[in-house]
Amino acid sequence: MSPISNLEDLLNFWSTVNGRLQSITPDDIKDANVVAKKIISQAEKEGVGIIAYYDREYPDILRQCTDEKGNPDPPLVLFFRGNIKALEMPGVAVIGTREPTPNGVSAGEYFAGELAKLGFNIVSGLAKGCDTSGHNGALKVNGVTTAFLANGLDWKSIYPKENLELAKRIVVNNGLLLSEYPIGQSCGRYGLVARDRLQAGMAKATIVVQTGKDGGSMHAVNATIASKKPLFAVEYKNEEDLSHEKVQGNIMLIRNKDAVPLSSKGIVSAVAIIRGANSKQVKVEQPSLFDPSI
Repeated sequence: MSPISNLEDLLNFWSTVNGRLQSITPDDIKDANVVAKKIISQAEKEGVGIIAYYDREYPDILRQCTDEKGNPDPPLVLFFRGNIKALEMPGVAVIGTREPTPNGVSAGEYFAGELAKLGFNIVSGLAKGCDTSGHNGALKVNGVTTAFLANGLDWKSIYPKENLELAKRIVVNNGLLLSEYPIGQSCGRYGLVARDRLQAGMAKATIVVQTGKDGGSMHAVNATIASKKPLFAVEYKNEEDLSHEKVQGNIMLIRNKDAVPLSSKGIVSAVAIIRGANSKQVKVEQPSLFDPSI
């Protein structure tokens, strides 16, 4: 197939497509082209870049991204602000509740910091609580951290508003903001759930700092398990933490979901597991976007 470099090329190609895609008319494509140009223009004005699934800069690991059931679900388009080279670094997701205990905050910062010092990109979602501790842990040791957001990357759309300055610090300190959503898109519940798969997808392993049994972190946990990537849960020793609602998920994951218990003494063995994980992970075969049988 010849390269498609303009609207006319796309319309000529579309005339050859068979199957259900035939329901999309040339007028539909022209209308979509107008919308796409507007989205691109708005992103450029905000200093936000765009990469697509077939671009060279698109990270291979995200091509293997799955949903919670193990079905292929990579983002077709990513908006980014900051250091795109961060995508070339091995990632570790550091996630958890928005309401951690003081020891949970310390644990998030500690493990994120130790991994960042070893050259890992700390991936999280900019939420209050454990996500914040992960980002801060990386920043404190001059490491790299990436935030997957469920909103547009213009500063007005950043969610939560309390972490706007954290988002700016991430960008200034060689980190990266990523999103599936265009400029001006506000954060919604569906977007928050959908982006959890991307945190797991971008990472070689996931660390659960603290979570309840039914916490939102379970979406990323399930995506991690479905893709057969290493899952770690921080293990707590004192009674105050062990009895806390937001630690019961950790206990359950270690007992019932084969999560590796993680303590400060186990960081070396955890790194060995993470670095040796590639051979055990599921390779997802991605269909062509223009498969005529679709």
